[in-house]
Amino acid sequence: MNPHSALYLAFRFLFGPTTDQTYRRIRGGVIGVGLSLIPIVVVLQVADGMIAGISERYFETGSSHIVAVAQFTPEPESLEGSVSDLERVAGVELVAREKRGLGLAAFGDGRTAVTIRAVEPDLWERDPSVSEYIDLVAGEWDLSERSVLLGESVASELGATVGDTVRILTARTLSGGRIVPRTRSVTVTGVFSSGYADLDRLWVFLPFDEGARILPDETSETLIGIKIADPLSLPNPLFRASSREAAESAVAIVDEVRELLTPDYRVTTWFESDRATYMSFRTTKDLLVFITVLIVIVAAVNISSALVMLVLEKQEEIAVLKSFGASPSLLVFTFVLAGMVLGALGTLVGLALGLLLAVNINEVLWFIEVVVNAFAWLGGAVAGLFADVNVTGIEILSSEYYLQEIPTRIRLVDLMLVSILTIFLASLAAWFPARRAGRVRPLDVLRRH
Repeated sequence: MNPHSALYLAFRFLFGPTTDQTYRRIRGGVIGVGLSLIPIVVVLQVADGMIAGISERYFETGSSHIVAVAQFTPEPESLEGSVSDLERVAGVELVAREKRGLGLAAFGDGRTAVTIRAVEPDLWERDPSVSEYIDLVAGEWDLSERSVLLGESVASELGATVGDTVRILTARTLSGGRIVPRTRSVTVTGVFSSGYADLDRLWVFLPFDEGARILPDETSETLIGIKIADPLSLPNPLFRASSREAAESAVAIVDEVRELLTPDYRVTTWFESDRATYMSFRTTKDLLVFITVLIVIVAAVNISSALVMLVLEKQEEIAVLKSFGASPSLLVFTFVLAGMVLGALGTLVGLALGLLLAVNINEVLWFIEVVVNAFAWLGGAVAGLFADVNVTGIEILSSEYYLQEIPTRIRLVDLMLVSILTIFLASLAAWFPARRAGRVRPLDVLRRH
């Protein structure tokens, strides 16, 4: 007998005549593996999408692909010269100046701390990623003299809107230790959101020259943001480079930028700038994947129990096969193949359902939110017959903590690894009943029958 015979026997044992109880166990094993795969597929695809969505917002609107922070406040001519030198580096697509510091925004009775970002007025037109990831909730991108753009959270805290005049307060410390406040009245020309509240919660945008005047050198930093064609090819543990050539080109750009700017600037990549934040994303994903893999392991036990019942039911056939010369190793291999087949069927079911759920995750969450709120409202209405109950809407994905919409990234490599792992676990679970089949003694079985 050869492996083809083993495969034929595996299919015959699984799908040939059998008792209803054994058939239900086999079907339950397949369904169990399929259902256990749904969480891991959803976690992998949705987590990757969320990590990518949040990370791209960070380095496209916050830190740039490569950021050069001045060690000391540069003179305007020196800063312009550095920008011109960087624009001539091969592979660099955008170079932008920025001055960043802390301050206080005030409007009417409202007060809130802010992160002041003084950027070039034409950044919206020059950098397509800014217009892609930053949505103007109200007004327009207008950084003319004495104007300001407020983050949505800042505008809400102050109660300010487009056309209002707000005061930006900064403080300068003199040599004697005395603090001198600086106040600048500016007009709100726009309210914006990056789609991730934790990122832009304190942001306000000012024109670069305006920010340079009101931000004291000792409590602010001057930086140069540099963007390249493929930022994900820069060294990082979260994303794979599109190709080896792209990775080598990205590293070469960083090396040349460092050679041009050192020692006046500290040059870091987007990952190095916020390493702790990005690694927390990776750790959270790894933990979720580990938990979901445990679910798959538990589901594989169902296959083992189904094959145990199958071996007990097919003992007579196994005895006959051994009497005709089938070796114990062939029978062991047959039932391992049976477990592999069940694992493959469960994998197909799980991948199909998991991908269907992952691709439509936003619609599914919206539907759950509608149902939960409907029941909450109904419960509040019933309770309101006896007491004054106020029922507020429930947000499953609040924009205060998550992206406004979860992006999904289908990675075939991850799906292949999950499929291989699931089939391997199913085959491993089948090993124990397979060994039992290999130890069946034909004489003992035939005597009983």
